[in-house]
Amino acid sequence: MLCGICSGQNHIGEDARSLVARAVAADDHSDRLARDYTYKVRDEISEHDGSGNIKATHSTLNEILYIGGKRYFHPLEKDGKTLPPDRQRQEDQKLDRAVRDASRLTGAERDKRLSDAERERARQRSDFKDIPEAFDFKFQSDAVVSGRAAWQISATPRAAYRGKLHGILNNVEGTLWIDKADLNWVKFEADVLNPFRLGWFLARVDKGTHISYQMMRVNNEIWVPETVMLKASARLVLLKKLNVEQHVTFSDYRKFQSDSKIVSTDAEP
Repeated sequence: MLCGICSGQNHIGEDARSLVARAVAADDHSDRLARDYTYKVRDEISEHDGSGNIKATHSTLNEILYIGGKRYFHPLEKDGKTLPPDRQRQEDQKLDRAVRDASRLTGAERDKRLSDAERERARQRSDFKDIPEAFDFKFQSDAVVSGRAAWQISATPRAAYRGKLHGILNNVEGTLWIDKADLNWVKFEADVLNPFRLGWFLARVDKGTHISYQMMRVNNEIWVPETVMLKASARLVLLKKLNVEQHVTFSDYRKFQSDSKIVSTDAEP
């Protein structure tokens, strides 16, 4: 595995771009296996005024499960408080119904649902394949991430890239870290160089927006998200300027067995 690569700048036989391409493939493999896991996601968003003071903070805590091949969001908390008893009962009943409905699927129906889910997953992740061609990469140094040896690699946008996401990827630069043993990227930091449009909600993301993304290794088989932090400046419909910080934390990964029992699974230190 990458026996031709030496540490740092003294690499032989495989350049940083091909290493990133292999990391993209490894991440896709982990994402596919992650459908066998349930986990919790806490999403906290703080809005700041022009002086940097917090105007409002909102948060949610959801449990994510895959039921009959479909991803299911089970709400647990809102704004740091457990749901009211009536709302909690409603959510529990909805979850019970989803489990019952999935248990009644025929083999053919379940196979079709799984096939449809995989096709949608592949569609959503297809843009990741552009990353190796969208940037120029350079080895910076050896590093240690979560106690494991990694390569630290810089990424600067390539003006020649004109793929579907060129409006975004041409305007960000950053640094990524790739685990030397597993070839999965385990961390990246990125900054917005120039404003770009992002969908219909945040009309324009401004220069200076920063994102940090960290992974963790679970059950000695996959890398999964651990934290995502976003410090963003954006303009809503090019009028109202928003300054927000978003902190998403993933936790309590547990693996489902075929009999639907949950296996307690700890992240590796």
